[in-house]
Amino acid sequence: MLSKLMAMTKAELKSKLQAIDVSAVKGRSLKRKFETIRNKKEGGFTLLELLVVIAILAAIAGTATIMLQDTDRKASAGAHVAMMDELSKGIQTYRVLNSGNYPDVWDSLLSGADLASADASILLSDDLLGNITLDALSVDDINALDAVGIKNVRLIDPTAIPPDTVAGACANTEAGIRATIENKGNNVVPGNVFRIAAANGCGADANIQLTDGDKAFVWGGAPERVGVPLGTTGADVPKLVAFGVGPDSTLFNPEIIGALSNVPTYRHVETNEYNRFIVLWNVGSTNTPAGAASFQAIVDGAGDTKDEELGELDNIRNT
Repeated sequence: MLSKLMAMTKAELKSKLQAIDVSAVKGRSLKRKFETIRNKKEGGFTLLELLVVIAILAAIAGTATIMLQDTDRKASAGAHVAMMDELSKGIQTYRVLNSGNYPDVWDSLLSGADLASADASILLSDDLLGNITLDALSVDDINALDAVGIKNVRLIDPTAIPPDTVAGACANTEAGIRATIENKGNNVVPGNVFRIAAANGCGADANIQLTDGDKAFVWGGAPERVGVPLGTTGADVPKLVAFGVGPDSTLFNPEIIGALSNVPTYRHVETNEYNRFIVLWNVGSTNTPAGAASFQAIVDGAGDTKDEELGELDNIRNT
């Protein structure tokens, strides 16, 4: 008998169970068990069971979303902190290995026919522009930079015509460079905009040598934010010249001892804004030896210091 039951298909077994007269089953307990077995559903869920499952899954998804919503931002902030560290160490190492000279050829962050008449590049973020101001370099400033090997910068040439663009592509207007960068028909990108046209940039054909009266951005934010000792006021506040860390800097020239291999990119700005880091050079006579400029600090494309970027990483402050 048992062997015959085992040989039955599921459908045959169910048919047999349905055909049994429940009233013929003896014993109240056994009868209830038989009814339970015979009436048991083959599978699936009731609507209530499905709603419970959906509610549980929604709760799990909500928790995961809360935990992961800042992951990309924190990862980006962490990468930026590492880049600022790498740049700081790279600049100092470069100087040690190159007879006391710092890297040369920085992005001036300016646009124009020359540095004396140059204007602020429209590519800078509003946050960065809120921390730097345009000023003129004096003879002492130029000599201080020259004493440590900083002699040349890159300048955007409004008349430059990169490949696959037309005249006016690098004009210093909202409709000029930014539109060129946003145009996917060429290869101009904000990080390379100070390079020469042949390298898909809007830069002048040659490096610009710094001379007396040239314009440059200087740090205008609180000096304590970038490492100036607390309580420094008045004439003791050093002048901090700001240059961009672009790919043409000798810091990334593989033929030079101590050069770095990768040009770091800052990604918390708009896609049509300058996305490199900024180096502040102390040319103030109070805090520099023998009139020589010194490396002061690195800020990002939004004018934030490393500590402020760490605040974003630790979720203490907003990006």
